[in-house]
Amino acid sequence: MITPPRFCKLILPIAISAALLACGGGGGGGGGGPAPASSVGGTASKGIIIGGTVNAYAIAADGSVDRTTPLATPAVTAEDGTYNLTLNGSYVSGTAIFVEISSEDGASMKCDIIQCGTINDEPVLFGDTYPLASSFTMAATLPKADSNSVTVNITPITDIASRLTLQKVAAGARPSDAALASNYQVAQRLGITNTNLLNLAIVDITNADAVNGATSEALEYNLKAAAAIAATLKDNTGLSLEDAVASFSNQFANSGGIADNETSESSAVTIEELLEEALAILNNVKAIEGVNTDKQELTSAGTNINGAEQAAQASNKTTPSQGEIPTDFGSEGLVATKRFVKQVRDLASAGVITNNQEVFADQIELVSQSLSGDGEIVAEALGLALNAIANAVTEFEDAEGTKPTSSVTDGITVTITVSGAKETYAINQNVTVNETAVTLALTAANGSVIDESSDETDNDNGSVTYLDSGTATFDLAISGSAASSAAKLSIDQGSSLSGSISYNDENTELETLNSHNETVDFTATLEDASASLSVTLAQLGGENPVSFTGAMNIELDLFTTTYNEVVNSTFSNGYSNNQQSTETLTLDGLDVSLSGQFSDANGNTISATLAASLTNFFETCESIDNDSYSPENGYDYSYSYECDTTETAQDYAMGSLSIIFDINLTGVADDINVNFSASRTGLETGQGSIKLSYGGKQLNLVYAGGNSVTLSNHNNVTLVLTETEVDEETSVSGTIKVGSDTFADVSDDSGAVIVRYSDGSFESIM
Repeated sequence: MITPPRFCKLILPIAISAALLACGGGGGGGGGGPAPASSVGGTASKGIIIGGTVNAYAIAADGSVDRTTPLATPAVTAEDGTYNLTLNGSYVSGTAIFVEISSEDGASMKCDIIQCGTINDEPVLFGDTYPLASSFTMAATLPKADSNSVTVNITPITDIASRLTLQKVAAGARPSDAALASNYQVAQRLGITNTNLLNLAIVDITNADAVNGATSEALEYNLKAAAAIAATLKDNTGLSLEDAVASFSNQFANSGGIADNETSESSAVTIEELLEEALAILNNVKAIEGVNTDKQELTSAGTNINGAEQAAQASNKTTPSQGEIPTDFGSEGLVATKRFVKQVRDLASAGVITNNQEVFADQIELVSQSLSGDGEIVAEALGLALNAIANAVTEFEDAEGTKPTSSVTDGITVTITVSGAKETYAINQNVTVNETAVTLALTAANGSVIDESSDETDNDNGSVTYLDSGTATFDLAISGSAASSAAKLSIDQGSSLSGSISYNDENTELETLNSHNETVDFTATLEDASASLSVTLAQLGGENPVSFTGAMNIELDLFTTTYNEVVNSTFSNGYSNNQQSTETLTLDGLDVSLSGQFSDANGNTISATLAASLTNFFETCESIDNDSYSPENGYDYSYSYECDTTETAQDYAMGSLSIIFDINLTGVADDINVNFSASRTGLETGQGSIKLSYGGKQLNLVYAGGNSVTLSNHNNVTLVLTETEVDEETSVSGTIKVGSDTFADVSDDSGAVIVRYSDGSFESIM
C-alpha cells in the first residue's frame, strides 16, 4: 500500500484541529481576457428539457437583460437536453453572457421528482414526460467566454445565481464579476464543492445508464437541483412546477437566501427540507430497473447527502443566508497563487488556541472524564431497562390465556398495560449499578405483531425433528431516562424502532445408547428495519455544566444470518465429542447517521455529524471443536475458529463515510466547517476528501488513490503534490496552477517544502 504524501498527513490533522482561521484581504487580479468564444454549449435540466429554446444575451448596466441584441442564433435542446450556440459579432470579449432557456415554442421535460403535477387528472410521476408551460424560463450566467468552446449547463441552481447576478449589477457591480461571485455564492451555500456550477455534469437521474455512469459529485448536484423544486412544491402545494422554479429562485435572491432549518413550519424551503427531498428522490433513482444500487458513487452520494441533512437538522442557524464571498475572491494568476499559499500557511498556523477555546476544550475533557464513569453507569442502567422490556414483551406475547400485568428481569420490574391492540411497558424504580444509585423512568409502547409456530416430527430412523418458525413486524416507541447524581441520559419522545423479522429453526436429534447426533439449521432475516433515537446526556452540577444532545438514525434494507451445526458424540470406552459449525452473515443497504452537539452554560458549542453506509457485506465463520477422553490416551482437546469475508476484486463490501464538523465559539469571528468524506473504491483502494469552509473561503483536499493528493481553493487555484520513492528515499514535488496555467513549482529538495513562483521568488509553504 502506498503511504499518503507527507503534505496530506499535515493537512488532515490541521483540518480536524483548526478552530480559528484568519480572513484574508486584498482585491482582485488578472489582466485582459482572451479572444471571444465561438461556441457556448451545455445541457438544460429541470429534469432533462427537450425542445426548449436557448438564447444568449448581454447584461445591461442597470441589471436588466438586453434582449434587443441576441449574442447568438437561438438553439433548440435535443432529446438529451443538450444545445449549442455560436456567438456572433455582438459579443464583447470578457463580458458576461446571460444564457436563457424558454418553452415559448413548446418544450417538455423528464420528471425528476416524485410527482411533477397532473395531466388530465393523471399524475406525472418520476420518469414520465411533462409538458412545460409556455411561460417557463430558466437561466445561467457565464462570467466571460474565455476559450473557443465553453460549457454552460442550466439548472434551477444556476437560475438562482443568475438572479443574484442581475441584482449585483443593478447595485453597481460589473456583470462578469457579479456572475463569478454569484455562482460561487450559491454553490457555497448549498454545499456544492465544485463551485463552477456551469461545468457540473448534468445527469438524467431517471435513466439507469446515465446514473450508472455518473460520478458521486454529479449525482449529488443533480439530486440537489431536483430536490430544490420538490421541496418548494411540498411547502407550496398550490404551485405548478414552473412556478416552483421561479419561487425557489425568488426566495434565495429576494428573501435573504435559505436557512439550515426553521423553528416553525413555513412556505420557505430550508437546507434540511431540500436534502430530505434529495434522499427521497434518491430512493426513486435506486428503484429504476437497471440501476446498480451497489455502485460506489451512488452510495457515496447518498452518504454525503444524508450526513449534510443530519447536520442541517442539528444546526441552530435558522436565519436565511445567501452564503459568503471571501474578500480575496476573484483574484487570478500569480496573485491568486500567492494568496493560496498564504491561505494554506494561515491554516497551518491556526492551531493557536484562544483562551476561550482552551477553557472550553478543558471543560470538554473534564466532562468526558467525569461522564466516562457516570455516563457508562447510566448507559448500562438504561441497557438493563431495555433488556427487561424486551423480556417482558416476549413473556406477554408467549403467554397463553391470561396475560401477565408485570414482568421482572434482573430485579427490574416492568408494568404492562393494554389499550386496544397496543401494549405499554413502563419502568419506574431505583436500581444500583456499580454501587451507584440510578433512577429509571422508561416507557415503551409496543405495536408489534408476532406470529410463531412449532412442529415436531418423528423420523423413520428414530430421530426427531423440531421445527420452529415465526414472523414479526415490530414497532416500538421509546422514551425515558436513567439518572445518577452526576449524569442523566434521556431518550426523548418520538424515538422509535421498527422493522420486520422472520426466522426458521430446524433441529434434528438422534439419541442411541452410546451416541448423540444433532444437526441445526437456522436462518433469520431482518428487513426494512429503522431506528430513530433522540438522546441527551447531561452533566448534573459543576460551575459550567456541559451537555450532549444528539440524534441517531439507522436504516437497514436486509440482514440475513444462517447457522449450521453438526454435533456427533459417542460414549463408549470414554467419550468423544465433535462439533462443527458454519455461520454466514450478509448485509445490504445499511445507512447510519449520528449527529449531536456539545454545549456549555457559557454558550460555546461544538457540533458534529457522522453518516456511514455499508452494502454487499458478507462474512463466513467456521468453528471446529473436538473434545475426547479414553483410558489409553487421556484427555484431548482442540478448537479452531476462523472468519473470512471471501472478498474478491469483483465482489467486495462497499462503504462510505461522511463527517461534518462545525465549531462555533464565543468571541470567535469565523466559524469553521469541516466536511470529510471517504469511500471504498476497490478491494484494497479508497478515496477521500476534506472541504474546509470559513469566512466564505474554501480549501478542498482530495485523495483519489495512488501517490498524489490535490488541494484547491475558492479561486480555482490547484496544488497537485506527488510523492516519489527512489532507493528508499522519499521526495515530494508538485505544481500550482490557476486553471490550466502553471504559476509555481513545489518541492522538498532542501528538506522543507518550498514554493518557487513563476516570477522567480520563492517561500516555504509552511
